[in-house]
Amino acid sequence: MSTAAGTNAIWFTWEKQRRNRSMATAVGARLEELDSKGGTLARYWALGRRTFGIVRREKPAIVYFQNPSIVLATLIVSMKVLRLTRATIVGDYHNAGVYPPVARFLVPWLVRHADLTIVSNQNLATVVESMGGRALPMPDPIPALEPASHRPAADSFDVLFVCSWADDEPITEVLRAAQSLLETEPNLNLAITGRPKLEKIGWRDPVPANVKLTGFLSEHDFDHRLTHADAILDLTTRADCMVCGAYEATAAQVPMILSDNPPTREYFDKGALFTDNSANSIAALIREMRADHARLQREVIENKRHILQREQDAFARLQALVKSA
Repeated sequence: MSTAAGTNAIWFTWEKQRRNRSMATAVGARLEELDSKGGTLARYWALGRRTFGIVRREKPAIVYFQNPSIVLATLIVSMKVLRLTRATIVGDYHNAGVYPPVARFLVPWLVRHADLTIVSNQNLATVVESMGGRALPMPDPIPALEPASHRPAADSFDVLFVCSWADDEPITEVLRAAQSLLETEPNLNLAITGRPKLEKIGWRDPVPANVKLTGFLSEHDFDHRLTHADAILDLTTRADCMVCGAYEATAAQVPMILSDNPPTREYFDKGALFTDNSANSIAALIREMRADHARLQREVIENKRHILQREQDAFARLQALVKSA
């Protein structure tokens, strides 16, 4: 579904993330997924030079950019303000782009000088508009994942915690929940993705016997675990944050347990259970997920159809807004 077919459009990102690939494909933009080694300043200098050079050399009609990075956003918007590009510029702001950990004072200036700011939900759109920006709520596209023909085994239940060991993930609470389930759910298996940072989160006890720390997974290995899980767990303490694992679970048609915030509850209203991120709540919902798995799996399949239709409508609105910018 290309909304910018025939235009010279480039999508810039300085990190690898599935949303960038699916969004760039959907809007008909060439993806520039740039990376550089070295320390922070050297990396920003190298990536900034490459991005600046591509925009100046190719003179695209539309420039899409991801925020974070706020440095990338500042570069693209500055080029527009200084008339170094005539492109229509569209920022794709994640929750951490609207509420960055540093330089938050820049966000109002950035959104006011962009032609359009894409955010994942209406609550964030309202924040951007209050700053004087023009906003469009657009959740992640459902990624192209092939669902597995998989049902829970009678003697085991496999939960995948989609985790990057970031500060907003209640990992300690998940480990405590797993620990509390050792006796009541002896055949529960909980896999936690990402490079473990147990010291960073303050966990000094042995890892519960029902928990496997997978370490870094390739995209192929991650997708295999995702599509063959009985349930997906993806949690955040960020307000109004819609996590990537929810879209991936929907694509794979796997029921999920998510953090309870209004945009998430509204969008993933079927096939999901919602937690307050406490260990007691997480443990109770894992038990509920197992007991009611068949119904929840039917619901997530139904919700996937509804979301795909809403995607088409959202990209049609995006096309109209970019053309009018």
